[in-house]
Amino acid sequence: MNKLESKKNPAQNNRRSLIFLMLILVGLTLIYQLRLFFDDSQFMWISVTAYSVIPGILVVLSIILTIKLHKQKHFQSKALLFFTLGASFRFIAEQIWQVYDHVYDVDPFPSIADIFYVGTYPFFIAFLFISLAPIRKSISKKIWLFSIILSTIFLIPSILISIDNLEGESSFSTAIALAYPIMSAIQLTPAIVGIMFLAKKGANFSWMLLLFGFLFIGVSDTFFLFTEIDDSYYDGHPVDLMFLYAFVSLIFSLKSRLNLTKNPKDHDQGMIFYENIRFETINKFGIPLLVIIISLTVITFLISTIYFTSETKLSVENILIGVAILLGVFVAIVFTINKNLTRLVEMRTKELEKQRDNLETLVEQKSQELVKSERFSAIGELSGRLAHDLRNPLSVMKMSIELIKQSPADVKIGDTIITKRLDLIEKSIDRISHQVDDVLDYVRDSPLNLTLISLRSAILNSITKIEIPQDVKIIVADSDLYVNCDLVKMDAVFINLIINSIQAMDQGGIIEIKITPDGNDAVVDFIDSGSGIAEELMEKIFEPLFTTKQKGTGLGLASCKNIINQHGGNFLVKNNPTTFTIRLPMIPEKQYAKLTQN
Repeated sequence: MNKLESKKNPAQNNRRSLIFLMLILVGLTLIYQLRLFFDDSQFMWISVTAYSVIPGILVVLSIILTIKLHKQKHFQSKALLFFTLGASFRFIAEQIWQVYDHVYDVDPFPSIADIFYVGTYPFFIAFLFISLAPIRKSISKKIWLFSIILSTIFLIPSILISIDNLEGESSFSTAIALAYPIMSAIQLTPAIVGIMFLAKKGANFSWMLLLFGFLFIGVSDTFFLFTEIDDSYYDGHPVDLMFLYAFVSLIFSLKSRLNLTKNPKDHDQGMIFYENIRFETINKFGIPLLVIIISLTVITFLISTIYFTSETKLSVENILIGVAILLGVFVAIVFTINKNLTRLVEMRTKELEKQRDNLETLVEQKSQELVKSERFSAIGELSGRLAHDLRNPLSVMKMSIELIKQSPADVKIGDTIITKRLDLIEKSIDRISHQVDDVLDYVRDSPLNLTLISLRSAILNSITKIEIPQDVKIIVADSDLYVNCDLVKMDAVFINLIINSIQAMDQGGIIEIKITPDGNDAVVDFIDSGSGIAEELMEKIFEPLFTTKQKGTGLGLASCKNIINQHGGNFLVKNNPTTFTIRLPMIPEKQYAKLTQN
């Protein structure tokens, strides 16, 4: 897939990233199961590599992203700076811990590593609260309360266990020990708030991964504290894997966010949370990610409990209690998300239905306004054309009247010369009337006066109003159908089509008018034996003011089409032979018989 296709398919790219992320999580889980077969010195190389490379990648990506956002003068650059400082402190703490554990084989407390570990929390907390600032007013009190309660679930047992194990410790040691659960709970609160808001409003893929990453860190901190207090921690413990899950999620989050910086105008690039309701992110990506991590975590803890049972009962109980808490928290989050999604889907469905109805009404109104605008915008151009076209017949009329006035006093009306001049005047009046009628029929949008008519009778009546040349023959089918229509307007359509057909046959010819049923429609075909319409003009003949004649307004066929559309019908044209087709809703003969009887 090229770059252009990638930009057009963000959901597909996110799906691929999610699959790749899950494969990495599964791969890390399988690697850590080697702890069953390796001793401490052998497994050290796996843990040292994992906790050097993965946090290191996180730091590098956060630095690159912060620099790019700063160059773009993006508002998120300040928040990312705090994230980068927090990730850097975490990386330094992990490396110091590796030295203590694997080089000196000591576990000092408090140590320099603890200072850096605790130091990560203020930076991450600042990052989360700054990130939530744009939506802070939209977050309900219920979401904050729910998030605080969940954080407290982790905080209370951690504080109680910590206090029980801090008797006789110095004030500094006590402060550092209590700082872990307290700061972790504070960090966890905005992360849960973000996830709850994610279920309500929707967020981009990058922020979903980032929020889940912080959630995993908060849960992992609590488990790590339990294992440290009861002295059940060992290198390769399942809690190490939980931290790696969190780091990998954060890495993919930054990578996804980094891709958005390549297109500064991208909608996702400028948004943390969407203002419009969207379910794709959490439904398609969030829930599968939660399920896979919960499954991997539970499996890893069960294997660890079976093969690495502590000498004390407390360790096993703490592990099982921790798993239960973990499952309980995730179940609560997923349940809340699904509940919100169900409710919001119903709300969104009703909203979409309402929007659809409003749009249909709006489209109808705009269509009518557009038609009126199109008609009146043509008046300016039409005025110039009418002024030119009416000048000739008016000149003929004026000249004819002047000549009649100059005639001798004893000349009678029946004189051949006078009769000829009167004919010229009559034809000029007819020509003017025809052009004026075309304009009025197009500009006016008068309501229909529907009556039940026979199509054949109406057509024959229209033919009597037209002067048919001797070299033109009109054949009307014997068949007949009945429709509800405005007889005056439909008469104008029939006359216009017949006159057009006559004018299209310079050498004379045949006009055939067929009346046939087609389903629930009555179909009237006007077929002439003329030379046909040029193919390049077929799409233009219904356009207002378009004409190939030297004399004419170019509104005849446009008016006909408007009238047929008003009746709920269709107006079509085709060549070989030239055929204008009118389709109108038909009344069955049985129904017509009942109506006529009544």
